Amino acid sequence: MNNRLAVAIEEVGTEERVAEHFGRCSKFYVCELDENKNVLKTETFFNPLAGEHNGACQLPGYVKQFNVSTIIAGGMGQKAISNFLSFGIDVITAPGLLYDEAIIQYNKGTLMGYDTCSHEHDHS
Repeated sequence: MNNRLAVAIEEVGTEERVAEHFGRCSKFYVCELDENKNVLKTETFFNPLAGEHNGACQLPGYVKQFNVSTIIAGGMGQKAISNFLSFGIDVITAPGLLYDEAIIQYNKGTLMGYDTCSHEHDHS
């Protein structure tokens, strides 16, 4: 059975990175991985609430429709984490990683676990 993984993405210049702030990501890459963790297919879904910090708590329901087992983001608040976990979706935080690096580390099994985002955000 294939595994599906979502990665919250932001563009930094010409680089695509794991989004530092989950709710502010521009898009999600949804990767389908085979039993050997080879990427079979990648789909792009744009964040309908991009830039709306308060939308982060609504995004788990949006991402759930993609039938993923794991979400990777840079930072995520406790409410969004709790929502994902209640849907049976594992949460991994990986701040600062390039998208490709995140996939490689995930496939190696060296990327796991999460830290709850606890700092204040600029809401302007």
